[in-house]
Amino acid sequence: MGKQEPVNIPSPGNGEEKMIANRYYVQQLTEQIFLVRERLSADGASGADDRIVRSFSILHDAYAYANSLNDT
Repeated sequence: MGKQEPVNIPSPGNGEEKMIANRYYVQQLTEQIFLVRERLSADGASGADDRIVRSFSILHDAYAYANSLNDT
C-alpha cells in the first residue's frame, strides 16, 4: 500500500480534540493518485479499513480538501 501522510493540524487541546481535528488525512496511492480518507479507528491510527472520501491527482488539492473537512 502507498505511503500514508497525515494532515498536520495543530491541536489546541486534549487528545480527543486532536483525533477529531485529524479525522481526515491524505494517503498517496501512486505517484499521481492521492486519497483523502476518514479515520475509523477509535485510537486515531490510520488503517486499511478507513473510508475513502475522495481521490485527487494533485497533492495540494488533496491536502486542501482534507484540511477543509477537518476544519468543519
